[in-house]
Amino acid sequence: MRRFALLLGGPLLATEALKVRLRGYRLLAADSGARHALALGLTPELWLGDFDSSPPWLQEALPSPKEVLPREKELTDGEALVRKALELGAEEVLLLGGIGGRLDHTLAHLELAFALREQGVGAALTDGLAWAYPLLPGEHRFPLGEGEPFSLLPFPRATLGVEGARYPLHPTPLEATTLTLENRALGPIRVRVEEGRALLYLFP
Repeated sequence: MRRFALLLGGPLLATEALKVRLRGYRLLAADSGARHALALGLTPELWLGDFDSSPPWLQEALPSPKEVLPREKELTDGEALVRKALELGAEEVLLLGGIGGRLDHTLAHLELAFALREQGVGAALTDGLAWAYPLLPGEHRFPLGEGEPFSLLPFPRATLGVEGARYPLHPTPLEATTLTLENRALGPIRVRVEEGRALLYLFP
């Protein structure tokens, strides 16, 4: 499987668990997202962007090949990097630094992740601690541990069911609700999306 980890400009905590997770992934960076490579102790194989938010010291610290984009463009460096990963044949994409920063960027990254899933590409987003998984119709299994917290959100509407949780849910049409926030796993969980789109959010 062609797996890519994309370093975006949002916050990212370089935990040991994340470093282990990244083994076997090809690493690409978007502009200031490359700063996370230093914390991870990794070197991106490609650094793409207009470099308006990458200070000189960062550019000197990383020897990665660069692809320079114009500052006047119709998409962010992050979206350009997602497109680059698809050009390189990505079958799974992790958006590192894709959540937890500016709200507008977080929402845009979530939509990009759903677009990846709709193209048959695996996708997840993280700030190093929390993880977000876009879900399309079907059954989705996650190997959570007992007591592990999670939230499930219709995005923006979905018919959802959950098994293996403290608060199970029979398939129910949901929209604009907090009903499925802050649940707890009893062990591995099964999420059923019968219609619409949903987001599974795992947090510490």
